[in-house]
Amino acid sequence: MAHAQKSAGGETARKTLAHRAASGQFVYAYKVKGGAQALERITPPKDATLVIIPEGAADQQYLEASGLVERYGQVRVQDAKGRIVEPVQTTTAKVIDAEAFEPSAKARALLRGVRTAQEDLKQAGGAYELDEVRALLNGISRQAVEKRVREGALLAVPGPSNRRRFPTVQFTDDGEVVPGLREVRQALPFQNPWAVLNYLVNPDARLGGRRPIDALKAGEAAEVVEAARRLGQQGA
Repeated sequence: MAHAQKSAGGETARKTLAHRAASGQFVYAYKVKGGAQALERITPPKDATLVIIPEGAADQQYLEASGLVERYGQVRVQDAKGRIVEPVQTTTAKVIDAEAFEPSAKARALLRGVRTAQEDLKQAGGAYELDEVRALLNGISRQAVEKRVREGALLAVPGPSNRRRFPTVQFTDDGEVVPGLREVRQALPFQNPWAVLNYLVNPDARLGGRRPIDALKAGEAAEVVEAARRLGQQGA
């Protein structure tokens, strides 16, 4: 069996290693020349860690059966002769658990919902930027746009660089926001803008299979508000 230990030759070297260990620095691991027999001529420092690296399964079983050792780490067999040339990795080292970073089922469902809504946005004609919306609404101020968003009269979704974008589908051919949007949003059981967009641009059986946004553009705001209210009652 090959052996490795943290050791040093001479009192000066021992003091240096002790200083480094106390400072949180690295120290070398040394392979003893001559194998186990050479240990008879070396007195390891009293605080040194002696590591025995078996060269095969039989040696490993012998060591574990002795009851005098405990597992300290792992090394990798690197060449065809079974020699170990990769350093010991101690089991006390911090190990990153990859599973800890896996999104939960709920988190994945949320992500799927956002992706679906983004696809809805694409299919519904994309979105305007802030300055384009201001131009459509006769040059109103940024503050006025913000006020409409807060009141639910204008739908905005997070866009690139977290800048708001305004789905084009909510505007009529005349460039006005579709009537009844605020009331529909108040009736819905959710306020997340992506969820609102998803509701507006997908067929609703309560509206005879029509899209709520199309019914709003047809002047049927009351019917859409009622459908949104019934959706909330159904989910309660």
